[in-house]
Amino acid sequence: MFELRGISKNFGSFEALKSVDFQAREGEIVGLLGENGAGKSTLLSIASGNLSPTSGVLRWRDKPIQLASSRDATLLGIGIVHQHFKLVPNFTVAENIALHAANSGFIFLEKEWRERISDWARQLDWQINPAKKIEELSIGERQRVEILKALFVHEGEQTAELLLLDEPTANLTPNEVEELFGVLRKLRGQGRAIVFVSHKLKEVLSLCDRVAVLRKGEIVGERETKNSSTSELAELMVGRALIQDEPIINTADFGEACLKIQNLSCGVLRNFSLEVQRGEIVGIAGVDGNGQAELSEVLSGLRAPESGIIQKSSDENFAIIPPDRQTVGLITTFSLTENLALHPALREECKSVFGFNWNHAKKRTRELMKKFDVRAPQTKESTPASQLSGGNQQKLVIARALSFPHSVVIAADPTRGLDVAASQFVHAQLRQAAENGTGVLLISADLDEIFALANRIGVLYEGRLLPDKNLLSSSVSREEIGALMGGIEARKIA
Repeated sequence: MFELRGISKNFGSFEALKSVDFQAREGEIVGLLGENGAGKSTLLSIASGNLSPTSGVLRWRDKPIQLASSRDATLLGIGIVHQHFKLVPNFTVAENIALHAANSGFIFLEKEWRERISDWARQLDWQINPAKKIEELSIGERQRVEILKALFVHEGEQTAELLLLDEPTANLTPNEVEELFGVLRKLRGQGRAIVFVSHKLKEVLSLCDRVAVLRKGEIVGERETKNSSTSELAELMVGRALIQDEPIINTADFGEACLKIQNLSCGVLRNFSLEVQRGEIVGIAGVDGNGQAELSEVLSGLRAPESGIIQKSSDENFAIIPPDRQTVGLITTFSLTENLALHPALREECKSVFGFNWNHAKKRTRELMKKFDVRAPQTKESTPASQLSGGNQQKLVIARALSFPHSVVIAADPTRGLDVAASQFVHAQLRQAAENGTGVLLISADLDEIFALANRIGVLYEGRLLPDKNLLSSSVSREEIGALMGGIEARKIA
């Protein structure tokens, strides 16, 4: 159906893609894998008309085509769901979809659009309120809106024949992932072609028929998923064999409490109490929207609690890895050096009698970029953060958080959007911090991450921490954690 032949893309002297051949076929889900910065997003941008290739040919149903804009791709029947949602928060669902549709006209007929969207949602076994504003929706609901927007491009008269999905499960809970996969399999059964970009190898093997692997801008291998494995795909991605994360089995006594939270309430969060000791990693699991955002924001100082007490060690700083790298973690128009200089410890380190020592700050930035494998174009430390891939932005945030003295680390979804090698590196850094006596509070929607890192585990459900009395050890079963995520204990207690 859709082919890219000999596609190259240069940004100055930097080669993002090098003579890539890639195709998406009718009735097939093809996975696209690669490390952060391997060229996946660039390839999707070319396929969706957002970028023009430096060289190469695009073909649609065996005919050469040129996509001068994303509008051209939409009219052709290509829909894309971006990793970072392209929705207007204070517009309704209906307004957002009408804004994108090819033939929406100059007058917004609200009632007709609401009926139309409700009908489209029912076709995918979804229930969506078209009158709700995007800012009122959960992450999973916003994902559904993005998919509807990408699929129904001509007021429902024509739907996308090719669907491009960039990290669609990065912000979803396990149940939402399974629901999404059911929809994608249904679309495949209708003869659509689907390109699925993900860092989660188990998901790719579960969903996709075939997978192509990008490394440093080149396709280094293609496999049928039924004949492949996570270890083989990981090795193709990074060019070497990887040692798999081993769950922590740690029964040692920890140090004194470095973080005490008593009866904290804020938004959804209600009467949340917890202690984190030096040297341990406490994992907080849960379905998105049950108080994780409020907990992270209060501990980061971005939000004032309604009630409750937070006590922390006063000798050193909190290190914060926020859940949203683009709106909270970085100022994307700032350079990498300027973003790292937001950390008070680096600012103190760079003080001089003449003011701020930018040369030293740039030197430290280069050192941290090397240590954390932050990949940037030629300008290196002067590159605006907006020019980094999502994964490299995340690594920059983590480099700033973990490279300076701290007694407590608040890590909210620290590996969201990272490839398998980068995720393992971050896990190793968090383990090292704990071994050095730091207390780590890990708030993550990724159960694999929770089980790989946490010494004790709790679950947030409707703003409450479960179990009510004592957190569970890392030897607890996934079934028990899954039950708590569904509020089973809460219903039993009520």
